[in-house]
Parts: sequence; C-alpha cells; structure tokens
Amino acid sequence: MEFDWDAFETELTSAAADAVRTLVASAPSETPYAVAFSEFYAETTGVIYLPNLALATEESVEDPDCRFSPPDWEHQHYEWGDTESQWGERLSAAVTGLSRTQWEQEWDRFAQAMLNIVAGTRTALVADGTLPADVVVYLDDEAGDLLVRSVTPEELLRHFPEYAASADAERAVLAMPLPQRVAALAAAAGFTPGPPSDLGQERAAGLLVGLGEAAAPVGIAALARRDTAWKGAKLLADLNLATPDVLAALWAAVPLKGNGHDWVAAALGRLGAGAEVLARRDLPPATRTAAVTAPYTSFRDHGRGHAPLSYDLLAAGLADASIADLVADELKPGRGYCTLDVADLPGARPGLDDAEPVIRRHAVVVIGDLIGPMGPGDLNRDDVSALEKQIDRLVADDPDSEVRRLAGYRART
Repeated sequence: MEFDWDAFETELTSAAADAVRTLVASAPSETPYAVAFSEFYAETTGVIYLPNLALATEESVEDPDCRFSPPDWEHQHYEWGDTESQWGERLSAAVTGLSRTQWEQEWDRFAQAMLNIVAGTRTALVADGTLPADVVVYLDDEAGDLLVRSVTPEELLRHFPEYAASADAERAVLAMPLPQRVAALAAAAGFTPGPPSDLGQERAAGLLVGLGEAAAPVGIAALARRDTAWKGAKLLADLNLATPDVLAALWAAVPLKGNGHDWVAAALGRLGAGAEVLARRDLPPATRTAAVTAPYTSFRDHGRGHAPLSYDLLAAGLADASIADLVADELKPGRGYCTLDVADLPGARPGLDDAEPVIRRHAVVVIGDLIGPMGPGDLNRDDVSALEKQIDRLVADDPDSEVRRLAGYRART
C-alpha cells in the first residue's frame, strides 16, 4: 500500500506539539528558546527511524557550546512519535527493501514531511502561547542540509552563523567569473596558499571537480609540490580527463618519494594507463599495485565519471608474481569495492566465471550490489534473473570457499 504521507504529517505534528507541551509543563519556571528534532537514523534501502525531540531552555542549558546541541539538552522526549497509528513502525516497513532509487525518493519525501512537521509544530505552539514568538524550531541533521532548510535566513544568521557563512561563501564563489572561481576554489580546497575559507575544504574540492576541464590546471600545478601532490593526483582522477597534458603531468610525478607516487599511480590507473604503470618494472611494487587496483575500488566512484569496468587489468596484475599477493590483499572483500552502473555490466559479468578467485570474489560482490536493493532498480528483468541464477550456482559449485560465502550472502539479500 502507498504510504499516507499526509496523515503521517498531520498526526505527528499533533504528537510533536503535545510532546513539547509536556516538556514545557515539566519546567514551568523556565524559558524555552529552542525545540529540535535530532539524531536522525536511516539505512539506505532499509529503515528510516523518527528523530528524537528535545527542548532547550535558558535555565537548563548553561554551557554556550551546548546551546544548539540537542543531545546535550536536559529536556528530552524519546517517545514523542509512539502514536496509536504506529507511524514509526509503518514508515520503516514501507521503505525497507525498496531499490536505492525508490528509497531515496521516499527519503526525500520523509525529509519534506519533517520540514512540514517542524513548521506546523512551531505555528501551533506559538499560537497557543506554549512557546515564545522568537523560539527556534529546527531539524538537527548531521550534514546540516535539513537544518538550513528548517530555519529562516534570519534564524540561520543569528543562531547558526557557520552555516550562513558557508552558504554566503558558496554563493559568492559561484558568482565569480570562471578564472577567479577556479582560483578561489583552489585556495579554499587547499591546493594553493590562502586564508581559510568558510566554504570548507571538502565542499570547495567538490565544486572544483564540478568545473571539469577548467580545474585540470589546478591539479597539474599541485603535482609539483610535495605537500599537495596527492591532492592534485586525486583531483585529476576525479575529473576523469585523460588528456595528453594530464597524463604527461602524472607520468612526470610518478617518481615522487613517500606515498604520493601511489596516489599518482592510482590516478593513472583510473584514467586508463594502468597497464603502462604495471609494465614499469623499475617502479616499487606498491606503486604498480595502486595502478592495478584503483579502477576496482570505491576510489573509482569519487569522480565525474569512469571507463566501463573490465577485468583485463586486474587479471594482468594477478598474473604478475611480483605484485599478485599485494593486489589480492588490496582487493580483499570489505576493503571497499567500486559501485557498478549498467554500463559496467558487460565487462563485469565475465568475472563470475573467471579462473582467478580474486576476480570472482570482486564480481560476485559488485554484481550482487548492482542487481540487489542497493542497485538502480532499472535493469532488464531477464538479465537480473540470469545473474541471480549464476550467483546461485556459485553458492553450490564454486571451488573457492570465499566466493561461495560471498555468493551465499548475495543470494540471501
């Protein structure tokens, strides 16, 4: 049955208002200044739990550092969502087992519902005098995305200045002409010297990757400095630009001392030059291993794109006795494999029948994820059925116990 979001919002707004009234009544001599829904918990394709509800008063929150830290507040109402309609249980039941795409759509709808509950709760409690007109009622999520959406611009500036400063910094840099924008983001992301930015290094680096080819000179220049070489290599790999200039700069940086050369080698591997790095017998084994394994790890998923997966490079690395053990260790299950998309399937599918157990282990995990709940959910049904049968056969017949174990896990999910 389709989840009734309208009823969810209506009943939980009423429940939240009642819970806050109870908290306020328990501290009649105190002055409320904030109400927060916090401690959000969700598992992609799995449960979504209702957040906790807490009240802050001037008298009960003495530490300035805890003023907007709901877990540290005295007045908590952990059972506010335990209504007769059992909306919390019904929500988790409705979303558990959905495909990733469907689940993410439901998460977005849940987020909007919580924003509506916040607004409705504030309106009701200010109207009846339970809360003062200047109260802040907000969502306290870890990333801050819902927090920013749940308060007014004035509240954001007054009570959460760090978020306001970050938003202002992002708007300012996005308004710059492209050359100035590249320079500003390079400094904010730590590629070039400059004062700290309210934007934050991680967000600045993400925006830099979003610029595509215009950001390549930043990565190339960063390779020339010992302290930024690894960042430059990662940026160039994330940009997914295998141009002659980029490849030449990476090759020139390969002999770096320390661990920087492994980042450079990994970038070359992601950009299609892994076989050439593997052939360089003068390079350290760890460097050659990094080039071989990078296209098969979660490192591949960080960028703007990637070449379709093929096991040719991995097979060549495993056939090289000088690094075969290192390659196998780097690709142990649990180390973090790449996430497939539909374009990867033709190259990944033969991995289920490969003679090399390391490749079969990798293939059964990534294909299992692709056709399971964590996948896009838009694959051809006949293809999915055939792959499920192939994985079932591995459970029973594969000579490698680890492949059998991994296939059995995939078959159950």
